Order: sequence, then structure tokens, then C-alpha cells
Amino acid sequence: MSPHDPLNQLHHLDKSSPTFHDQVSNVLNGKEYRQWVSGLQGDLVGFVDHLDQVRHPVPLVPSPLKSP
Repeated sequence: MSPHDPLNQLHHLDKSSPTFHDQVSNVLNGKEYRQWVSGLQGDLVGFVDHLDQVRHPVPLVPSPLKSP
């Protein structure tokens, strides 16, 4: 994990600092975070597409609780 990775940056913030919320905001509004999220979105779309291809359809069966 790169030191400039947003998750790494967030992990290393001083939680006891009075400016903690501002530091989090700076990371979440930074260029690295926007690039990371953009890449993550592409990875997640690919992952969902893969799951959609390998899933096994479940046949619909009538509910055993319904009366005939």
C-alpha cells in the first residue's frame, strides 16, 4: 500500500488532534482519493459483471405454504 493511498492516509491520522475532522476532509477531497474511488468503481463493476456471468439461476418453485 502506497503512503499516498487514501486508506493509508486516513489510517495514519492523529485521531486525538483537534483538526482531525479537517484532516479527514482534506483526504476525502484530495486528488488521490478521487482517483482511487474512480478506479475502485471500475473494479467493482468488473466484479459484479463477473458474478453475473458465473451465477447459477435458481428455478422458481411454488411456495409450499400456498393452498392449491
